Amino acid sequence: MSGGVDSTLSALLLKNAGYDVHAVFMRNWDPQDDASLGPDPCPASADFEDVQWVDFVKEYWNQVFERTLADYAQGITPNPDVLCNSEIKFGEFMDKVLSDEVVESIEKRGKDQRIWLATGHYARTRTLPSGETQLLRGLDRNKDQSYYLSMVSEQALRRTIFPVGHLPKPQVKAMVAKAGLERISNRPESMGICFVGKRRKFSTFLAQYIERSPGEAVDLDGRVIGQHKGLFAYTIGQAARIHHGPDKWFVLNKDMKHNRLICVNDSNHRKLFSNCVFARQFQWINGEPALVSRPDEEDQVLEGQIRYRQEAIPCTVQRHMDSYKVTFSSPIRAIAEGQNVVLWRDETCLGGGVIHSAFHEASSA
Repeated sequence: MSGGVDSTLSALLLKNAGYDVHAVFMRNWDPQDDASLGPDPCPASADFEDVQWVDFVKEYWNQVFERTLADYAQGITPNPDVLCNSEIKFGEFMDKVLSDEVVESIEKRGKDQRIWLATGHYARTRTLPSGETQLLRGLDRNKDQSYYLSMVSEQALRRTIFPVGHLPKPQVKAMVAKAGLERISNRPESMGICFVGKRRKFSTFLAQYIERSPGEAVDLDGRVIGQHKGLFAYTIGQAARIHHGPDKWFVLNKDMKHNRLICVNDSNHRKLFSNCVFARQFQWINGEPALVSRPDEEDQVLEGQIRYRQEAIPCTVQRHMDSYKVTFSSPIRAIAEGQNVVLWRDETCLGGGVIHSAFHEASSA
């Protein structure tokens, strides 16, 4: 439980449905590791006198945070929320709360007893006749969080319940308020990376752990237009905040070898758009689809997206050794190495991978 409306209503719905509900708060960050933040930036953490605490600070640091820092230091833009779900929430955490010992003790109470992990994510699951579990989008497309769950294994999803996945967010807040929990229903949205919060720029936070190496910012012709503060602090497509002449400058690329930030003076410069990506570390939730070996068939087109809440775009997928090539029907602006590409067939999430290159491929038509 995070203490917000989504996890609160999830627990309430399950309780009303007759489940034996046990609340667990997963602690992933020690505020002492970031003393400059001041008081704990996760205000909900003060409200857990009545729930069980499970400490995963070490696991989060080793399996998510250090990998995130290493990526940023190499000029990559990772998605730590996707990694946290696959490695910690539906990995280490699930293994602990649904351990063999726990499951056995529960199931001994009766042959019909089963134990599940429930969360407040806006997503749904569907059980196939084969017994496999599929991941579906949440019905509230504005809040759908299946993107962040795209690399969670089918085995983990099979043991998970998403009680609010079929509800729109306004109804969730109204139901919590109706239950007499107005204080919770009026809470602001929680942040994905809780320990950062809304207090500061993420680049300022990262600067506590990654050494700044200022260098030159240049245009496409190599002319120096200013100085950057450290390549890790910039993301492809963002405003570079470099004042040189009358133009505004936007990040196109990072030259890690020469410590240079490459910029263009048009937010919609053609070089900022790509229609193809190569992705590795692919997690197919229900196994690699057969369509990967025959991507040219018109009825085998999927939908893909590289950012949360981005509109899904028709695409095809081909396997290339240890990578997959995803080709979109229209170009996408500012794709960065390290981002996740997630694939759907209709409402079903097939899985996703980590982008290691993006480019524009001219049409053969």
